[in-house]
Amino acid sequence: MKSRNLFVGILLLFIGVVALLSTIGIINFHWSIFWRLWPFWFILLGISLLPVNEYVRSGLLVLALALGCLFYHIENRNYEGNVFQRFFKRHFTQWTWNDDHDEDDADDQTSSNTADFLAAQHFAEPYTAVEHASIDLDFGAGVLELKSPCAELAKVEAESNIVKYSFRTEHSSNSAAVYVTGTGRSKGLKEKTSNHIDLYLCDVPVWDFNLDMGAADATLDFSPYRVEEIDINGGACKLDLKVGDHGIDTKIDVETGASDINISVPSGVDCQITLDSAITGKDFKGFEKIERGLWRTPGFGQGANTITIDLECAVSNLSVERY
Repeated sequence: MKSRNLFVGILLLFIGVVALLSTIGIINFHWSIFWRLWPFWFILLGISLLPVNEYVRSGLLVLALALGCLFYHIENRNYEGNVFQRFFKRHFTQWTWNDDHDEDDADDQTSSNTADFLAAQHFAEPYTAVEHASIDLDFGAGVLELKSPCAELAKVEAESNIVKYSFRTEHSSNSAAVYVTGTGRSKGLKEKTSNHIDLYLCDVPVWDFNLDMGAADATLDFSPYRVEEIDINGGACKLDLKVGDHGIDTKIDVETGASDINISVPSGVDCQITLDSAITGKDFKGFEKIERGLWRTPGFGQGANTITIDLECAVSNLSVERY
């Protein structure tokens, strides 16, 4: 076996083991730890180049792989974030919510620990006769759920002890744009953090949905809504997304880090998937592979409307199913 192939194979095996342990919840997956373990890659390369028989080399590589997983586990337990996160934690860990509502220098928030303070925030925008609407949601980390339709144009119910949200709406003649923006106000990173949003939308307009999230768990059931574009940018997240058949073309664009993504599309609509990913486990039931990185449903292009899905992910588990 060529040394280069052996080295690459062991490297991929190591990344796969760590990603699998992260997927089943045993450890947390952080790319920055891989770069901090750069001497380990030289060890692997050196073993693969040793002039010894295959049995000795294989034994050394297995031992190195086990030690690499152990070192990753130790680093993961003491993980303080990437270089940027460590910088901000060391220099800006004492910034907090400014809850002053008067002119003195005292903070009206009596608790010094924001992790013990759970703020409920509610926003709503009345529905007016608009044909098209968009929502731009800056979420961060936490749990996000898209609920059943409401009478308002958009309604947000949030509970968080690490984020304060602002809500505004811009109107034009026959359209509206809703912006939900979160700003962190935490004294460092706490274990007992909470950030949860329930989102409700009106099912009359055609929607564009833009979501920027971090390490989040998002359940987005768009099946009751007419949606034209869904744009999601996330970190290491878990995403369950469902769209319906409302007689319009729908474009879904998802760009994430190490994630678990499940997308459900109606069986009566033509669908296309394009995938750009480093290492993935994928399950595209009911799709035909056209070429590398491209899948389509049988007879694609013959239906009245289409759903196009563009996926760009790191180490991820992907599933697209038809219902």
